[in-house]
Amino acid sequence: MQLKHYLVGLVRYFGFTSFVAFDPVDQAPLIEGDIIAPEKSLPPPIFVPPGTGDKSDNRIKCDYKLDGWWHPDSPDQRDVWLRNNKTRREYNIHTNYETTWPQGRRRDYYIVVNNDTTANWDGIPFPGAKMFNGTFPGPWIQACWGDSVHITVRNNLTYNGTAIHMHGLRMLNNSLMDGVPGVSQCPIAPGESFTYKFTATQYGTTWYHSHYSLQYSDGIYGPLTIHGPTSANWEDSIDPILLGDHNHRSAFQDYYQEQFSGKNRSPPKMSSILINGRGSYAGILPERYNKTVEARKRYLLRLINTSTDTTYVFAIDNHNFTVVESDLVPLRPYVTDHLAIGIGQRYHVVLNTWPEEQRNGTDEFWMRTVPADHCNSFNDQLDVRQGILYYKDAKKKWPTTNEGKYNYTCRDEPHAKLRPVVPWKVPRLNTDEKEHLSLPNSTIMLANWSLPAESSHVPSGPNVNSWHMMEHTLWVNYSHPTVSNLDGVFGDNSAVYPIDHNTAHEKWNYMVIIGGDIENVGPPKGGKLIPAAHPIHFHGHDFALLQQSEYPYNGSKSLNLTYENPPRRDVVLLPKNGFVAIAFRADNPGAWAVHCHIAWHASAGLAFQILESKNEFKELLSKQQSDKRQLDKTCRLWKEWHSDPENFWHSKGRFQDDSGV
Repeated sequence: MQLKHYLVGLVRYFGFTSFVAFDPVDQAPLIEGDIIAPEKSLPPPIFVPPGTGDKSDNRIKCDYKLDGWWHPDSPDQRDVWLRNNKTRREYNIHTNYETTWPQGRRRDYYIVVNNDTTANWDGIPFPGAKMFNGTFPGPWIQACWGDSVHITVRNNLTYNGTAIHMHGLRMLNNSLMDGVPGVSQCPIAPGESFTYKFTATQYGTTWYHSHYSLQYSDGIYGPLTIHGPTSANWEDSIDPILLGDHNHRSAFQDYYQEQFSGKNRSPPKMSSILINGRGSYAGILPERYNKTVEARKRYLLRLINTSTDTTYVFAIDNHNFTVVESDLVPLRPYVTDHLAIGIGQRYHVVLNTWPEEQRNGTDEFWMRTVPADHCNSFNDQLDVRQGILYYKDAKKKWPTTNEGKYNYTCRDEPHAKLRPVVPWKVPRLNTDEKEHLSLPNSTIMLANWSLPAESSHVPSGPNVNSWHMMEHTLWVNYSHPTVSNLDGVFGDNSAVYPIDHNTAHEKWNYMVIIGGDIENVGPPKGGKLIPAAHPIHFHGHDFALLQQSEYPYNGSKSLNLTYENPPRRDVVLLPKNGFVAIAFRADNPGAWAVHCHIAWHASAGLAFQILESKNEFKELLSKQQSDKRQLDKTCRLWKEWHSDPENFWHSKGRFQDDSGV
């Protein structure tokens, strides 16, 4: 089905050029202060980027082949990354990073997906742990803005393939590196490797994780930072803080509860809150995640929600945050004392520490990770005090600080506060265009369907719970990914929707996704089948969030769209009974997934694919012969491995029992 009858879009990109004068006349400065320029010409800049890590072995060096440029390493000028005094040009916070970035160096990483092992993350042994390089979370991958990054992944699992997604990276003109099995590649077969190659055109912090079925829920994820400018000043930083949830059984074991939840069974329950892989189930492990800071300093914090099923509200008692980035999008700074973070969302914030006289003798403060109301499925009432902030020379005792008056509603940060530094201006739609904004059957629904047959000895069935968005439940074919079958006929459950940029408004497309008007009746054994919000993640693009409403969608009369510099991100919380209106530019040919980031829901089919600018994509692939050869080799090796049922966990049973993503 062609979406161009339902998606309409914009034209002009409105923003700053990639280089700006030292004193731009049309842009109020976000940060005040002077940079003292070096008096002599310098060689190309090579420097340790600010915020590169708590430990010396984490530190990398930026290396730019740019004569006459230098990095102003000043805590009072974090908005400038590189400056050329002669040409008076900068790569800075106002640079349009979608079109221009500095040319960095090549940076190589090698990571191994380890086989199942027993780990202890919260005081209870977990026999289903899967990890990168034997660590949880996985290694911190770092690069500098503009670097060419090569990440080679080896699959040492015995019974499963894998594929790794760099969450939130656009992969501009690089769809084969998006890491979604059945969409952008075949899975990496056991014993084989795949190299993901991309240019770090964006900057900020995100995460990388397995996109193969439910693997990331068992531990296959880690942080990824691309160092670049910041819209507020800071002196020091804290390594990425990953907020997660954890169960004591493998997600592959618990998934049946999602498939058969209903009158007699509740959906899967989570057991523990984790911060950087550390939790405390029922108080078994008294040691909490902790960090020590100095008074009167500004610290950059990098927050990532890596959960399976939980939206969090994060706070540090008696402290405020200055929010400077969301989902790799630099923001005009705003101040808050707590932060709502949906699954897959990321924030950069600056923490201002207090002088001693303003702390009233207190040196220890709780970090709180509060599950948002109706956006979690924990078994028990949990202790949300899972982290501690110590001031230097503290006695390291447990804090006695009190919880603030926070809003624990399952929601995104306020729409009006998320103002990007580099603005988009979205053109207004006329009345007729608004009437056709919603996509056909775009309401998210919980349904029931029969699992497809796999072979002569694996018939169709049983009937299981499924989710769908855009009319169909997604079910990918690992052996025939979308990128390898561009001229094929896609079945209904491929959920492939072609789009092109030749719409009435050139490259821009709009859509409304509806949460549905559903009464949330839990099963007798407890739990909620329908969360208060679905975190919807868009691959290959940032989108403009034109409207986010908790009220039911009632056609164009419900629309009150923000066209001037709307919030921009890649994960949005879709209210259960409400809707979101988004816009994105069809400027990145390829096959891209759109899905709910509640792992159970993605596995149950709550996803669809956008096949963007197919003809341009085919032309692009014809020029990417090396990447195409790797794709073909990976598919050949996968098909060889998958052709022998003796390789499966259950050689006589079903191999794929979820959507695959």
